[in-house]
Amino acid sequence: MSIKRVVLVILTCLLTGLLVLQSQGVPSLLQYAFLPPDEIRSRKEKPEEENKEDDDNEEQEPEEGQKQAEEETPLSAFLKSWETFLEDQGDAINAAALTAHYPSADLSLKKGGNAQAELTAVYGELHTLKEDLLLNGRHLYQEEVDRGAAVAVIDEALAIALFRQGSPVNLEFTLNNQTFRVVGVIKRPRNVGDRAEQCLYVPLKAFKNQPNWELLIAQLRTTGGTGTRNGVSAALAQWRPGGESIDLIKEKYRATLPVRVLLCVLGFLLALFGVRLASRASSALIQNCKERLKEKYAIRLLPRFIGVGLLIAAMFGLGVGAMIYAFARLLDPVYVFPEWVPVILVEPREIARTFWNNQTANNGLLSLRSRELNYLRNMGGFITALTLLLTWALAVPLYKLFSLIKKEDESE
Repeated sequence: MSIKRVVLVILTCLLTGLLVLQSQGVPSLLQYAFLPPDEIRSRKEKPEEENKEDDDNEEQEPEEGQKQAEEETPLSAFLKSWETFLEDQGDAINAAALTAHYPSADLSLKKGGNAQAELTAVYGELHTLKEDLLLNGRHLYQEEVDRGAAVAVIDEALAIALFRQGSPVNLEFTLNNQTFRVVGVIKRPRNVGDRAEQCLYVPLKAFKNQPNWELLIAQLRTTGGTGTRNGVSAALAQWRPGGESIDLIKEKYRATLPVRVLLCVLGFLLALFGVRLASRASSALIQNCKERLKEKYAIRLLPRFIGVGLLIAAMFGLGVGAMIYAFARLLDPVYVFPEWVPVILVEPREIARTFWNNQTANNGLLSLRSRELNYLRNMGGFITALTLLLTWALAVPLYKLFSLIKKEDESE
């Protein structure tokens, strides 16, 4: 193999390994993306006169009435249904959170200055989500999310664009006609799958009037395997019909599947190469034993024969075992993607039905996606391209190697 090809193989392996490690850094969540319910969308603002009348009425109401009115808002009713859903699932879910997304929120300062950023509102258990690198201040507290405090965590790019400084902790800005206070600054580099250059996180309950959210995503950490996740996905579809389940465990597996296939094929070929070497080595050992029989009796050579026999068995056992292991790892995707396995493997109708069922599920006119899904799909494309390049680089050397062994076997 030429030096250029060796360098190409090494660089391709390193880059592929780096992309695989990055893709595995995505949290193993079950996501359910759905359109925001009509009851929590923004309502039209009332005329000033009506607002004044409402304010006068609210001043006359007792404090208990105010608390009861707050508890009966459309948002609280929606969140109550979410909590009920989680209780119904029981031990199938370890942790859960809701995120609401708005693509281009307008932020402004009282003294002038404005910027746009992607807004993410959070409700639920914060440890469900992966936290970005903190530069200044702190992350959101769980109690702030629970009560809906008007605080925000912004990324460094937004801090510079809006406040003209990298550490605007405790400074305030206006969002959706409300004042929010910055409690932390994070560093979130823009990756493939990200739309906006700037972002911020706030509690979902902090808004008096909810924005017209583009998308809501239920983020869940489930217990168990594929069966549990499928059951929770079905329950989510009943809770909020019309959504789309996103299994990030499957998506991570899908992104690295080309590398798995290549490694399994290479492992199988190397194991086959090892079996051939074991065959040649065993022939040499047997021939050596035959030569020994010309000089000594078989009874004296019995320990040597036993050792040679065990060595030959071990060589063939390792080679065949490696082939079986590589083939078994090649079949692992069947357990991760059982929906692609026909009920009857040899029945053409069942094969066609399975194929079209999966195509129908993946070809909807409306597709709801998450940031993590877009990232993994893009990473999967890069990994596939690099895997094909690596396959091409290794094809010629492997072909020459097996051709050389074949010629030596024929010459003998």
